[in-house]
Amino acid sequence: MSLLDKRSDNSDFLKLAFTKKILKEEAKNIESKQTQVMAKNRFESAGWYAFREYSANDTTLRYTHTPEHRFIDMKSRKTKKDGKKKKKHYPIHNRILFGHMNNIIRRLQFEYTDGIKKQLRNEYKI
Repeated sequence: MSLLDKRSDNSDFLKLAFTKKILKEEAKNIESKQTQVMAKNRFESAGWYAFREYSANDTTLRYTHTPEHRFIDMKSRKTKKDGKKKKKHYPIHNRILFGHMNNIIRRLQFEYTDGIKKQLRNEYKI
């Protein structure tokens, strides 16, 4: 394959654009689901909602949050004095994130079709 043929082949660009699009959509879905679960469980303080951030680049979805989001999801904790203690937990972190990871994997595997490639070519005017 000549250099000119490699440059005219846009498959790598289309794959990256498709991946970025899927990651952005799933980031919005994760955020809306977390907001829905937190509102249902009466998390009323603005701090619970303010310090979450989702960013997607070509191949990575990054989620940043406060440590409290992770600890509120835990069912138990270990203490030096009492050992393992059960506590009230709210599934706002692991359940939602790992559930959406399956969606991301499935969508990346099966939704990259010729129709999507054509749509991306039209969108980016390639």
